[in-house]
Amino acid sequence: MFNQLMKRLMLSFVVLISAQVFAQDEPQQQPIKQRYVFFPHPMQKNWHVSLGYTLTALPEDITEEVQVRAPAGDLHALRKLSDSWQLDGRIKFQILQNHFSLGPRWVKVINEKMSMSIGDDFAWWFGDLNIGSFKTQGQGWLNYPNVAFGYRLKKELLLTVKAEALIKLSEKTRVGENSVSKSSVAFNGYGANILLEQPFHKRRSIILGFKAQYSNFFWQTWSLFETFDRYIFYPELTIGFIL
Repeated sequence: MFNQLMKRLMLSFVVLISAQVFAQDEPQQQPIKQRYVFFPHPMQKNWHVSLGYTLTALPEDITEEVQVRAPAGDLHALRKLSDSWQLDGRIKFQILQNHFSLGPRWVKVINEKMSMSIGDDFAWWFGDLNIGSFKTQGQGWLNYPNVAFGYRLKKELLLTVKAEALIKLSEKTRVGENSVSKSSVAFNGYGANILLEQPFHKRRSIILGFKAQYSNFFWQTWSLFETFDRYIFYPELTIGFIL
């Protein structure tokens, strides 16, 4: 039921965007003076950087005492390569477990209010936890193909809707003296993001976002997926400040 609802919502959104594209044969590119990191639009500056944190509701019925309850720090940097190409890098850190991602992003202006992007982020995660009397370590590679649509609600209020797939490329875990390696490529789920970016104080801007992820793998609970291999809903709140 959840999968069918998500597919219908995404299909409706794509149809709406397609109608906007064909309605504007010659879109006009309006520069945005403020900085942003999620909004899909050509950049005026070479760098856009934000610092904040993410709060994820992890299911306590599977994480129990192994759950790292601290929020993850979130450092996000966007580098301009050309008017149409950008490099998107992001670090989510909890000290004991961390997630690094980097990938290209192609942006396209649809009309004076709407724009879009297509990206493909590759990520590496690692963790080092003490579970019971065993030292547990893990690391692996992930891939996030994504598409985003942006809409300027007001002159300085930017709305971004982003959809992404989660693909596990490889994984290596060690519990005590026993280690397991997996290198098979597997589809592990998908996520949908809704994000707002707007000026907050002087030259700073604030980011408020919500992500709904439905997956059978999540990097913050990597140590439990040998036991709990099922699709789980993970809601995530993002709060950040653009520097």
